[in-house]
Amino acid sequence: MRAADKYTIETLGVPSEELMERAGRAIADEAEKVLSAAGKKRVLAVCGGGNNGGDGYVAARILGEHGFSAEVMELAEKFSDDCAAVRARFTGKRHTVFPKEEYDLVIDAVFGTGLKSAPEGKFAAAIAKINASGAFVLSADIPSGLNGDTGIAGSAAVRADETVTIGEVKTGLYLNDGADFCGKIVRADIGISLPPANYAVRFAAADLADVFPPKRHNTNKGNYGRAGIMAGSLAYSGAALLSAGAALRAGAGYTRLYCPVCLIPFYAGKFPELILTAMPEEGGALRFEEEAVRRAAEECDALAVGMGCGVSRGLYDSIAYLLSVFKGTLILDADALNSLAAYGADVLREKACRVILTPHPKEFSRLVGGTPESVCRGGVAAAAEFAAEYGVTLLLKGSRTIVTSGKNTAVVCEGGPALARGGSGDVLSGIIAAIAARGVPSVRAAVAGAHLLGRAGALAAKRYNEYSTLASDVIAMLPAAVGELLAAGKER
Repeated sequence: MRAADKYTIETLGVPSEELMERAGRAIADEAEKVLSAAGKKRVLAVCGGGNNGGDGYVAARILGEHGFSAEVMELAEKFSDDCAAVRARFTGKRHTVFPKEEYDLVIDAVFGTGLKSAPEGKFAAAIAKINASGAFVLSADIPSGLNGDTGIAGSAAVRADETVTIGEVKTGLYLNDGADFCGKIVRADIGISLPPANYAVRFAAADLADVFPPKRHNTNKGNYGRAGIMAGSLAYSGAALLSAGAALRAGAGYTRLYCPVCLIPFYAGKFPELILTAMPEEGGALRFEEEAVRRAAEECDALAVGMGCGVSRGLYDSIAYLLSVFKGTLILDADALNSLAAYGADVLREKACRVILTPHPKEFSRLVGGTPESVCRGGVAAAAEFAAEYGVTLLLKGSRTIVTSGKNTAVVCEGGPALARGGSGDVLSGIIAAIAARGVPSVRAAVAGAHLLGRAGALAAKRYNEYSTLASDVIAMLPAAVGELLAAGKER
């Protein structure tokens, strides 16, 4: 958005003050809707001295012109040129000490996306006052104190009821703390034009509908792909079944489960539709044997590996062999990722197959060397850098999911805290395997998989609740989530 602002102002010749007027008007329009619906009048705009503060001054002026009681709390002593110009045109009441009066709506226009460190001093105190005001809080562009790129909230950050984001939505509104701080997101198009650039996108259900086209009558199971799940150990036997069950429900023509031979008696009959294949084992975990892994590579169009396997050299050697001979899409999850971290990720550089990695921040931190916190701070850029370096599709799980090839990036926002349970990632790997097995390109398969997991999780939470939803409940709701995409396709 900084590049877009610069392009619109310098190349297209739209005055920066005009953009500020448009932004302030959009904020005022949304504030008026909220106030009018509640029959309320009293507004306080809390303004900093930068361009975000300028948006607040414009909004307060327009609301005053429309008959509302609009006042301003001034936090700054120095102002940007545009902010100073619009400030001079505000003739209403101003405060330099946070007023004790009660307001119906507070406009948060303290800091925008340019904030580099946590608010301190009077700014932090003002943010605390906003949060404690009891008023409806409307943030201008982004809640003050929230990082616009990563969504990490500082020690002081506004908790908004609604955020009017200007131009395109900032990734920070979705990632990490963003969803807990921004409230309802309203995007205001004020005529800021984007230069040709690589930026993240979101997909609606209609955009993913072609991943599940209506089935032709003259088809058979061979037309819908062969999905494989190489997973499980005596210590973590449930992960394999969750992943396989999800692949079955996500539409693969064939689903095969490759597991240690000791688990076959436990898995037999759990899913009658599932093809079980015994794999060599050692100590209840997968042992590498070239012939067995080669056979799996030949039998599958997409293969998800690592769920519940435990970290081992045998698993790592199996991954390395698959990378060299497999011609389909290889999804590496859980202990496949941990084994790469333990024995070397450079094996990813030379490969015969398409590769999708599905780490959560802790698993990704092991791969790149860091901490989960540093991964979250790295945001989209860190994920895209890794994907580009290793030539893989990276799906970075979290409260919101980042999918990137390094060149193309998507943010998936479906889902919710009900998915913060063991087994959700196993379900995701199975969904992606089923979709990729039908020849869907890697980024699209990963995005569609994350979308379906999120929607199925949301539907399961609605039926049960956020605390009681299990990964198996999410699998049970996959048919409904797939049905949504089928319905979206018919509406196109």
